[in-house]
Amino acid sequence: MRETKVLRRLPVFDLKWSLLRQVAAVALLCFLGGAAISVFQAEQETSKANRAVGDAVGRFLERPLLFAVDVPPGVAPGGRNRFDLRARFREMDPFLDQVISPGQCVQLDEAGKVVVSSCLGFRSPQGEAPAWFSAFYRWAVGSRMTYERPVTHQGLVLGKVIVSSNPSAVTARAWSDISRMLGLSAATIGALGVLVYFVVERALRPTRDVVSGLNRLAAGDLKCRLPPFRLAELQRISNVFNDLATTLEVATSERADMARRLVEAREQERRHLARVLHDELAQSLSAMSATAASIKVTASTDCPSLVPEAQAITETAGNIMKGLRRTVQELRLQEIDDVGLLTSLEELIAGHNRRSCGKTRFFLETHGDLNALPPAITGHIFHIVQEGLTNAVKHAQAANVHAMVRIDLTQDGAPGSAAGLVEVTVEDDGAGLTQEIRREAGFGLGLIGIRERTLALGGQMNVVSRSEKGLILSVAIPVLNAPGSAS
Repeated sequence: MRETKVLRRLPVFDLKWSLLRQVAAVALLCFLGGAAISVFQAEQETSKANRAVGDAVGRFLERPLLFAVDVPPGVAPGGRNRFDLRARFREMDPFLDQVISPGQCVQLDEAGKVVVSSCLGFRSPQGEAPAWFSAFYRWAVGSRMTYERPVTHQGLVLGKVIVSSNPSAVTARAWSDISRMLGLSAATIGALGVLVYFVVERALRPTRDVVSGLNRLAAGDLKCRLPPFRLAELQRISNVFNDLATTLEVATSERADMARRLVEAREQERRHLARVLHDELAQSLSAMSATAASIKVTASTDCPSLVPEAQAITETAGNIMKGLRRTVQELRLQEIDDVGLLTSLEELIAGHNRRSCGKTRFFLETHGDLNALPPAITGHIFHIVQEGLTNAVKHAQAANVHAMVRIDLTQDGAPGSAAGLVEVTVEDDGAGLTQEIRREAGFGLGLIGIRERTLALGGQMNVVSRSEKGLILSVAIPVLNAPGSAS
């Protein structure tokens, strides 16, 4: 069993906005990468500054002049040296002012307790960083903003120096760098966005001609051609489009010519059949009716029992004659040339109303002078309306059927050019294009005949469902400007 592959419909997007989103995404990634680098550099600078201050303070405290009395070997710190460390640390204020930076704090820890500290305040001209950024920075690098260095003498640990940085000061400096980077990124994204939008807009401007050509081709304008483009990809599209339009124009012309020949051949066959039925069968029925009448007169005196049979033959011949006359009328309407298209359509509508006995009502609406049409298409217009009404009667089960013929003719134009338009519409309130109707025997044959006639005349046919209920058959046929045709 052959599988049918269903193609998934891809989403439609605008190229300009898609490129703008991609540029913004790339710029955002670059900004995030730059922000991460800024955070890392700020952390490295902070750690380096804390380490430098801690080492400087530790070396200063370990100088030999610090101790008035040497600590005996094996004696744990906590005696006179505690006083000496604290006093010496307090004497370091001028030195600390030179080595520490704003936002740093130096503490002296002895026996696990902070005994003295010195801090330098920090005030950022840009203000503090947002709370979310401060929380993120402390979570990411908070443990690396503190540096500890032991203070030793003769192999004994007398205490330790703890250098820390104010988190607000560190995050403010990092946020200041990132803010400048954010402003630069925003300006870059804006400039790139404007540049990409206008560059792509200019590059895609020729696609409007491509879309316009496709719409005209879809509307049936097979003479439409695309102009040459400078862009190689669009030029290939133009070449393929023009070749396709030329092929379609030739194929449609050949198809229309073939349809015209078929319709003409069928019309000739219909005329021939109508002439045979009228000239031969109708005469035979007339002779049969006359013979039955003669038998009836003779039998009335010689054999009265044959009178009913003769009367039955006469009635049968009359019924056959009526059916034959109706068939000949449908095959070839000789009276169109005599009484005109309008009268023929009115008689067609009246005949349908008589046969429907009120079950279906038929209406005719005309606009323009129907009798001004060239004789070459009047018969086709009549047959299109006739086939449309027949389809509505057989398949639609409609209560109301409206037929409309609109004619718009002009005097302008050279011979052979379009001099006007004929619009034929048959609208009903029946069942529409249901599956049950589609499966009915003979459904679509009338539409095929209408399509053949329309194609032969160079027109277009559409069959659409009504918004409420029913079907609309519409046909538009151009009227060629021929010498001597009225308008």
